[in-house]
Amino acid sequence: MTTLTDTWLADWQGWHAERTAAATAVDGLAAATGTHFLDDTARRIPGASGTWIARDGRVVSPDLGIDLGPGERVTLEARTVTAIARPGRVALRVLDPQAATRRGLIGIDTFDPDPAWILTGVVETGTRPLKLEHVDGFVSDNTGIRLRVRIEGREVRLWGVSAADGSIAITFSDTTVGVETQRYRFLTVAAPDEQARVELDFNRAYLPPSAFTEHYLCPLPPASNRLDTAVRAGETRIRYTDEQTA
Repeated sequence: MTTLTDTWLADWQGWHAERTAAATAVDGLAAATGTHFLDDTARRIPGASGTWIARDGRVVSPDLGIDLGPGERVTLEARTVTAIARPGRVALRVLDPQAATRRGLIGIDTFDPDPAWILTGVVETGTRPLKLEHVDGFVSDNTGIRLRVRIEGREVRLWGVSAADGSIAITFSDTTVGVETQRYRFLTVAAPDEQARVELDFNRAYLPPSAFTEHYLCPLPPASNRLDTAVRAGETRIRYTDEQTA
């Protein structure tokens, strides 16, 4: 299924540059300083002007005249705020360009890109319910799909979350965690072809937002995705100015 092109390495470098830009931007991943769940009682949020409430599944500041749906954001002075949704709840996330987690960030280290880590798998089941625990203990209900793939000569089965566009989001860990890589990682897989085959390019495995700051609520790998083999491909650690890693 895999067909390498003359631009494969350049394409990977472009992906890595985009990831770095998304992390280091003034309103990027590393700028988050808080995620605050709201109710119908107006209250002040650290780092955000005005007062904030939850109203009809939206984040609202009555005194500032701001009404945000999930994923929407607005800039207030030097900071950015965005609305986050969970079933039955909404939260306000604050992004501050002066956050210590952003100011010291240089970039994201990776394993050397290697075409050998572009693997072909197959969708083994149709969609099924999949529960995922998140870093704060919340358990989400998802539309799951299971893949079969050979990794380092061993056949493994991975559960992923099926998206509306047919792509599959996988959360996995492996034996490099804590030694060569900072945390578990995510991988986005394009929709399967007519033979139910998928391409897993582990060179594009990436660290979760919660690796950048504690203010993200990322899903953890399900038990089936906690591999007892090493995946030496993709992102490894976040690099800071003092050369220390988180």
